[in-house]
Amino acid sequence: MSTPTREATLDDELAQWCRNGTERTFPYPALLAHLRTVGKHFLDPALLERLAACRARTRTVRLTAEDGTGFLSRFLDVVLDKYDDRYDYPSYTALELLRRPPSGDWRKLRHRRDRLVLLLLGDLVDFERKALEGHPEDPAEMLPDARVLDKRRRLAVRVMEPPALRVLAPGTVDPGAVAATPGRTCPDALADAVRSTLTGDERLLLSASIQPVYVLHDEYLFLRVLQSFEATFTFMSGALAFAVRQLHGEEPGEAAPAVAAVADVLKESLPLFSLLATMQPESFRIFRQFTDGASAIQSEGYKTFESLCSTPLRARLDSAAFTSVPRVRAAVLDGRETVQGTWQDVAASGWLKEADATAVRAAATQLESVHQRWKQTHYRLAVRMIGERTGTGSTDGVPYLEAVIANRLFPSLVRETTAA
Repeated sequence: MSTPTREATLDDELAQWCRNGTERTFPYPALLAHLRTVGKHFLDPALLERLAACRARTRTVRLTAEDGTGFLSRFLDVVLDKYDDRYDYPSYTALELLRRPPSGDWRKLRHRRDRLVLLLLGDLVDFERKALEGHPEDPAEMLPDARVLDKRRRLAVRVMEPPALRVLAPGTVDPGAVAATPGRTCPDALADAVRSTLTGDERLLLSASIQPVYVLHDEYLFLRVLQSFEATFTFMSGALAFAVRQLHGEEPGEAAPAVAAVADVLKESLPLFSLLATMQPESFRIFRQFTDGASAIQSEGYKTFESLCSTPLRARLDSAAFTSVPRVRAAVLDGRETVQGTWQDVAASGWLKEADATAVRAAATQLESVHQRWKQTHYRLAVRMIGERTGTGSTDGVPYLEAVIANRLFPSLVRETTAA
């Protein structure tokens, strides 16, 4: 008697679930284990049909109402993005599972961002630890050598340390050691500390949000870094929207700390580029051929952040940068208020005290400086990884990144400097 294949067993589990399962009993582990073994791009058509039937059931029997989360339906939308012919950057990075509305006080938003980045990168540290110990999890092809794996873990820790100091229990990370030499916290100790705080829902979220298109080890790193950047962009957008509201409100002096926090967090995220640079170029060239249609130019989080600083010029709004994110573009054309425009209007009205206006200007100058460094680092990494090739989704890639380096978040600051 032949032994059933993993795929056949999975199909039986899904068929059983379709008969009487609930959202909580869906066979996530079996499906994700199979997906990471073959890659989402190579899932069997019959399996995809079965998953589509499962998704239809979640909607017809209103499992969302029964279980109260709707997570399964969103999860299956991500799994079936290629089947549905709507595969793009948000579905590749599983953003519908990870993101939350970017509204509220900037401190609460930063706490949420810090928590998510710790979860994502702590998971990456664990993933690379298993590879170092000789028990790699899928995707496991084209494993880097031990030196690279160890370097990845240390670079991940460097990004994790600032949020860990803010949200984990005192003593988890030594602030003096971080100030003296960033990145020296023990990776395993920090990842263990994060893991000890995980809820059951967070464990599911971490597992469900890794859906690589192929079977190469480096794609896990790629996804976790992109997701960490998106968590950062979500915070930045929310904090700048908060700053705009404060400039109009009773406490305009609260705007400057929010803008300064955006600059600080963007600076803290810079080592993510060094982490991404540990990816093997050949590995990236192989798996990116299966990501056609998903390009970071489709990042709504980044474009929202940019458009909250100042209103982009019409030429940029009509370029692929913004036509790729129609909802953000529509909000800008509808008159989205910006930090630059609001602080100028409020200062001219006399509502903003000179000291507060100076503080906002200083914070914006700091953010501008960090953002220029961020763009230049991004450009250098792209040159190393893809050279003259087009970007994913047939975008311009490196030439596009080079062209936008000259753009500014706050053009009025440049004009003030020139006039001075």
